[in-house]
Amino acid sequence: MKKKVIIVSLVLLFFVLVVGSVLLIKKFNDKEENVLGVWWWNDELGNEYLEFASENNISEIYYCSSKFNEETNEFIRKANSKGMKVFWLAGEYEWIENYSNLEKAIEEYLIYQNNYKYVFEGIHLDIEPHQHPEFESKRNELITKFVGLTYYLKDNYSSLYIEYDLPFWLDDVVTYDGVSKEAFKHVMDTSSRVTLMSYRDSAEKIYDVSKEEIEYAKEIGKNLNLGVETESEEGDNVSFMEEGKEYMHEQLRLLKEKIPKGYGIVIHHIYTYYHLKNN
Repeated sequence: MKKKVIIVSLVLLFFVLVVGSVLLIKKFNDKEENVLGVWWWNDELGNEYLEFASENNISEIYYCSSKFNEETNEFIRKANSKGMKVFWLAGEYEWIENYSNLEKAIEEYLIYQNNYKYVFEGIHLDIEPHQHPEFESKRNELITKFVGLTYYLKDNYSSLYIEYDLPFWLDDVVTYDGVSKEAFKHVMDTSSRVTLMSYRDSAEKIYDVSKEEIEYAKEIGKNLNLGVETESEEGDNVSFMEEGKEYMHEQLRLLKEKIPKGYGIVIHHIYTYYHLKNN
């Protein structure tokens, strides 16, 4: 009888270990396959924001800082220790017409990458042609120059991981190097990945404004992130400011079910997400 009890106990222990291992693997894979990112525009925020990001299953941080020093190294170390990857976030609309300051910033980034232990996963660029004060009168010219910038960076920094933020409406057809297609397609062709600023306040609306980009990402075999907003003055349907955290989390859960594996969701941005009202 005693022998029988021991055998049963061993079988149960084996079952618990196997099931536990499967669950751990599934959790890890889910985190890898379904990015949940956050824009991090302020490098002076306290540790409570990093804790908040970790508690809410953030897997990637797009960190804006010009401090390529030990302070940044320490931030990346802390984020990595909580299972979060960190990308360098930068962007000025002036770079569309003048590359010099962008190139200087990339050189500083490369010096940091070569001299510190905890480094960025890549570069996340937020260069928005529509922020240019003459965008309305020079729309096609500025969008074409933006497309040209992405080709320039691909050609001159081919070894670097560079991804871009894009508005969901960037479907103007532009011609670059003899090839005419929608601007978002040019950018997706040249980038490591794109995060679409698909700012709407429901899973259905977010998915709806992203359909063209999702289909093209599938066609060229690249992953795509869909961005959501937590604060806006552009109207109720743009952000989750009015609805709050619980509603947003539920909509993001529904959105995750609609998008392909490997695609992600990115929240703009850590400060307003942290302070977003609870329902």
